[in-house]
Amino acid sequence: IASHMPISGLVITFSSTVAEHSEALNDLSKFPEIEIGVCHGSKLAIVVDSNSKARDQEIWNSVRQLPGVIDVAVAMVAFDEPDKMNAEES
Repeated sequence: IASHMPISGLVITFSSTVAEHSEALNDLSKFPEIEIGVCHGSKLAIVVDSNSKARDQEIWNSVRQLPGVIDVAVAMVAFDEPDKMNAEES
């Protein structure tokens, strides 16, 4: 059975510029599943690459609760299919 691992592209909106939210950025960096992307004004792009839908949801909930976060928008959700990808490479 193939394991579907969710990969989510999220855009976090802060109450002011991203640079003013160092505590939240520090908290984000503690998640091994989160890759911090580009920021523009009060918006920050992140990628969440977790091993299950449940863990993905836990991370989203944690991000929503970070200090200064006023919105978390989903830009993209995909599901990795490692077994299928490996078969195509053979």
